[in-house]
Amino acid sequence: MFVLKNAWAQLIRHKWRTLLTLIVTTVVAFGSLFGLSIGQANTTATTTDRDALAPGAVVRMTAAQQAKRDGADPDWTKNYLSTNDYNDYYAVVTGASITLSNVNASMSIPVRQTSGSVQAIAGTDDQDADKTGGEFTLKAFTSVQTARDNDLGSYTVVKGKHLSYSGNAPKGALISQALADKNNLKVGDEITVASPTDASKTQKLTVRGIYQYNDEAAAGQGSDAKLAKDNRDNAIYVAYNTLYTTGLTNEKGSGWEVPDLSYVFEFSSMKDYNTFKTKAAKKIAKGYEISSPTITKYEKKIAPLTEFNATMRTVTVALLAGGGVLLLLFVLLGVARRSGEIGTALVCGVTRGLIGWQFMLEVFIPTLVGLAIGLLAGGLSAKPLGAALAGGYATPVTGAMVWHVAWIGLVSILVLAVIAALRTACFGTGTLFKARENDRNTEATA
Repeated sequence: MFVLKNAWAQLIRHKWRTLLTLIVTTVVAFGSLFGLSIGQANTTATTTDRDALAPGAVVRMTAAQQAKRDGADPDWTKNYLSTNDYNDYYAVVTGASITLSNVNASMSIPVRQTSGSVQAIAGTDDQDADKTGGEFTLKAFTSVQTARDNDLGSYTVVKGKHLSYSGNAPKGALISQALADKNNLKVGDEITVASPTDASKTQKLTVRGIYQYNDEAAAGQGSDAKLAKDNRDNAIYVAYNTLYTTGLTNEKGSGWEVPDLSYVFEFSSMKDYNTFKTKAAKKIAKGYEISSPTITKYEKKIAPLTEFNATMRTVTVALLAGGGVLLLLFVLLGVARRSGEIGTALVCGVTRGLIGWQFMLEVFIPTLVGLAIGLLAGGLSAKPLGAALAGGYATPVTGAMVWHVAWIGLVSILVLAVIAALRTACFGTGTLFKARENDRNTEATA
């Protein structure tokens, strides 16, 4: 009991060092557990969860090819993919014995504004509609899922209703809030647009809903667009069947009446998607590439977690290294200059083992308390803290993580305690009588 009493007295005597030891241990334990939870969440997100995706595949122009686009050149439509191209891609699917969960599509054409009806938001360098095909982009989707994969950006209907893909609203259209504000349009109003190749050929549509984008516009697709039709706020969205029945498009025609087709092959697994991507690579036209909106969205979703995990890995390493050095320093300071204490105890009959045990207790008490506090704090706060710092991604702490950090912490504390106990083993008994021998030598000389 006196060993514990002496150890406690020593800790109280050096209360600031004791407090710092406890704080450092707490911070290291908390940081280790928190970093482990972030790392595990990132591993799960980038492996297990990613492999469980059912991605959709699209074939779209590369950024380099898109940069060559001339929106005032009707011959640019010769670069579009045709139905025959997509039939070739579908042949890859069937040839690989892959069963698609669904096939969706979208298509778009430019359309003209008409006198007395909706007027587009002007571009920074507009040209005649005979060259551009019009001031609007009329884009059609076959399903809600295709609309969600919209390459112009994700949008939300803020007024009115979504498009009807079952034919209940055959003339229904969605317009942007910016376009509605410019033209004082509301849900239920009628708008008229004209063919990209024939201004006399018009089509009436009814505003079924008004939308707003959820993300920032890409360069050249917002207010900085040179041509009005390239400003995504001038996009008019309709159901696929609506555009198909207007007669404004003609895949076998020429110029801007040729639709820009985009099919989405919905796969049931990442394995099937990767198989298709590999086998279809040879059939993809130059200037195009296979990508997946599903994977792109997912990677964007977990990007904050991945970035934070990279930061936490560095922080955790620094924390472990710095914390370890500080704790070792505190231990060495705790047993330094105690030769007199050790010698007195030995003279009084206290064994080296008991003295070493006292030194170990001086290490155990603050570090074990700090370890417990750190693990408790980490277990309770890692999930909400991780969600706040990792873009809302869940970072739960499991029992296995707690035990992992606990065992490493206990082993580390034991090592520090052993180092402290070795101080007694390094104490030489000759030191006890060194001062007396010096006195005798002085007397003999005199």
